[in-house]
Order: sequence, then C-alpha cells, then structure tokens
Amino acid sequence: MAVVGAATLTPVGAVGRLLLPLIALALLGLNARNAYTAADGRRDPVRIVTGIAVATAALVISNALPLAARMPTTFIAAFAGIAATTLIAERWLVELAVRQAYARGIGLRKALIVGRHAEVQEVVAALAEDRHSEHCVVGYVTPSHVQDAQSLGSVDEIDAILDRADPVELILSASLGPDVLRHVANACVTRGVAILAVPTWGHAIRGWVEPVRVGRLPAYHVHPARIAVPSLLLKRATDLLLTTIGLALGAPLMALIAIAIKLDSRGPVFYRQRRVGLGGREFLMWKFRSMSIEADDDIDSIAHLNCYRDGRLFKLQRDPRVTRVGRVLRRFSLDELPQLLNVLTGDMSLVGPRPPLPREVGRYEPRHFVRLSVVPGMTGPWQVNGRNLITDFEEIVRLEKGYVEAWSLAVDLQIMFRTVGVVLSGKGAY
Repeated sequence: MAVVGAATLTPVGAVGRLLLPLIALALLGLNARNAYTAADGRRDPVRIVTGIAVATAALVISNALPLAARMPTTFIAAFAGIAATTLIAERWLVELAVRQAYARGIGLRKALIVGRHAEVQEVVAALAEDRHSEHCVVGYVTPSHVQDAQSLGSVDEIDAILDRADPVELILSASLGPDVLRHVANACVTRGVAILAVPTWGHAIRGWVEPVRVGRLPAYHVHPARIAVPSLLLKRATDLLLTTIGLALGAPLMALIAIAIKLDSRGPVFYRQRRVGLGGREFLMWKFRSMSIEADDDIDSIAHLNCYRDGRLFKLQRDPRVTRVGRVLRRFSLDELPQLLNVLTGDMSLVGPRPPLPREVGRYEPRHFVRLSVVPGMTGPWQVNGRNLITDFEEIVRLEKGYVEAWSLAVDLQIMFRTVGVVLSGKGAY
C-alpha cells in the first residue's frame, strides 16, 4: 500500500521492479525493532515508526550506490510516511476490534488447567497479566493424589471432566507420571482438545524456547539468547556495511599506526590472540601490538598485579609490558581496529560480549556461558558502562546477559554511539 501510495504522489518509472525490495526492507526494519513480537510489540507505534525509519535509511543508502536504480527523494519520503501511518492505523483498528470481541466473549478459547492450586494460580496470574490473552479458564484439574474442593476433580476423572467442560485447550502445568500423562493425552486427542504444556521449570529460566526432537522424543531447546534468524541476518548485514565503511575511512590511520609500532619497538605490527567465540568455538583475534614481544612469557610473573579480584578476568593498571606507542593505542582503543577483519570474517560482530580467553572459559560456571551464546563484539555493554572500572565478573555477565535478552538494532546503534564518547574520554582504559 505504501509503495502504491508513494507512486501516485511521485512520477517513478521503476516502481514495478522495486516493489519486492521495498517490501523486504520494510519487513526487515520492522523485525529489527521487534514489531512482530507477540502482544504489545505488534502495537507499539514507536517500534513501527523506528522500524520504518530503519528501512528508509537502508533505502537511502542503497539509492546512493552507483549501480542502484535512482528514486526521487519525494518518493522515499512518501513511502516512509504512508507506510508508518497505514501500519499504525491498521494495527490500531485490528486491536480495537479484537478487544471488543474479547469483551463480549467472542473468540476466547475455553481452557482447562491441570495442576496443583499454586501452579494453577501462577498460570491464571500470567494470563491475567496479558491483556491480549485469548483464553477463558473454565476450571482446573488436580493430580490424582491431591485433594482440592475448588477443582473440578482429579486426572482420574479426566474423561468425564472434558465432556462436561468442553474446553478447546488443556494447559498442563503439573508434573504427571508417564501412565497418567498418556491417559490425559489420549483423552484430549480423542475429543480434539489441544494440549499446551507449561514446564514446571519454565518460571526459573529466561530466554526463548524452541520445540525440537531428541530422537523420536519431543523436547525443548532453551536458548539463552533471543536473537532470531531474521534479526541475526540484519545484524550481520549492518556489520558488513559499517565495517566496510570503517576500513575504507580508517585505512590511512591504520597505516600510520603500523609505522609508529615498527619505529617504536622490535616485533610484528599485529598481534593475534586465541579467543573463544560463539558456542565456545576458538578463533584468532587481531590487534595492533601494544606490548613487547616477550609479553606472553612474562604473564606468570606479574599475575599477582591483576586488578580484578576474579581470576576469570585479567588486566593490569600499569602493565610494564606495554610499549610507549602501545600506551597511546590503548588509551584510545586504537589497538582494537584490526578486529574489523574479524568482523568481516564473521568471528566477531561490531557489538556483543567481549570474547574471553580459553583459560578464562575453563573456570566458567554454567550461568556464565550466556556470554558465548552470541557472536562476540568489538564493543559491548561492558565497554560503555565502565570498561575496566567494573571489576566484578558477575556484574559483567549481568550486563552482557541483559544485552543478549533485549537485543535490537537500536540497542546496537546506541552502544556504538556511546562507544565513541567512551573512547574519546579514555574512561576505564588501561
């Protein structure tokens, strides 16, 4: 609709072949702002407007490329305005119609819950918190050995209860034995009642859950990260675009740094260090050499100078191994510039948790592996919230876990902008 509307306002001859790319850009932009998530995500006008803004920005960039089909600025502006306006109006109207229907009991799905009283209360509370819930709970059923006068009965009477209540769905929130579970499932299947399983451990785990199979058995794959495939593609495309621009603009500066390193001390210009990335896979991370070539040999003799209380991190405030040029490079994080090559190869991203050393990962506890659930970054939440001034490893993990769980393209861009200020101030750099 936005493409057609914009075409009626501006004389554009290439609309036909641009139709699919424009729609794809709009969909990617909306997905980047999580405008297709359940509940409020689909209805948030801010997400819709910023999602269309991301698509428009990509459209402007592609329009500037030499081989791209030229589109008038008026067409791009009209497309952005109409797309945002119509999406907000359409979703508001749909939301209004759905709420009116639910208020009159139209469209609600009758649900029966299986669980103990406390488990049932938790499910009911969760449904009540979701003002867009489509369920109407008609009662609950307890496990066999539980006596509860408020329930409709126990699972031993499930056949008769299903016939009386006539639910569309059964929400299973209790742990049942295999024989009892099989009986409940058979009773539901024969009556066409869908089963929703709420794992008893679900309230203790944050992340997103994917239904999978382990052999012939159904299972849940709990992902600590919530970055879905379309968002990962957008993140990767952003990395490639900005990294290419960064390498082109930064090439003269990187050449001067290389010359300064060679003049200052003996040894190679670059330093490669083995780090741990996505899923525990090791890779070689590139940096400009900022230390003497004997630095790795001296690490045991200076380990007691570590400014971190936790051995899973290592940094010295006044490291004697750092060269004169290296001190300047570290002050402004210029030694990290070669990691743009790691971003190009896909081992790293512009934004993400910092990649740890293998010896550090060897001391991780299970909750710390969230750092390895996404591609590591050149900068990230730790860097923009204090860098080396944050000496509590658990606080670093908390910051990075929050980033993983709340990822969006806007978050990445915000961290990039904040990184510029942090680098120029030199705060926490040593």
